Amino acid sequence: MPKLVTQFIDESLAYWESKKLNCLPGKIPEAMRTGETQDDWTYWRALASTVSEDDIADMERVLHVRLSPQYKELLQHKHFMEVQIGEVSIFAHPIETWKTSITDAVFGGWPKELLIEKAYLPFANYSDWGLLCFHITEQNADGEYPVYRWDHERSEAFEYFAPDLRSALERENTTKA
Repeated sequence: MPKLVTQFIDESLAYWESKKLNCLPGKIPEAMRTGETQDDWTYWRALASTVSEDDIADMERVLHVRLSPQYKELLQHKHFMEVQIGEVSIFAHPIETWKTSITDAVFGGWPKELLIEKAYLPFANYSDWGLLCFHITEQNADGEYPVYRWDHERSEAFEYFAPDLRSALERENTTKA
């Protein structure tokens, strides 16, 4: 049986915690802090998500798109500051400010005409050179969107990556070993 999106998230979070990689400089929500710091870095912990169906509906209004079931599953599973699976770094999903964090990443990172106006909704960074995006005009019968990889240095090039979020995470999970 294929892994669920939540399993990939939990495995990544457990790995990061076990290696003490769950620390970042800058502001970490109080509820997510472990109490441990190192220089200007603060250790954080993932928390059970507080995202409701109403919150999802509100996010869909802001993004002007119906979110896929797998992405909703991710949003309603855990709050986290960073999830890295292979070269994929899913946008931060901190408690209390998750909507702002995601909308800032979607609308504040790259000009709208490069992504949003072409129906590509970014949800993760890819390595240090691109993004993973849902192509929101290609929703399948299950409500999932295919995932494309976008290289910011070749802004017209969108490379098909996987048929859905779960498959994208699985692809990266198998390449990290």
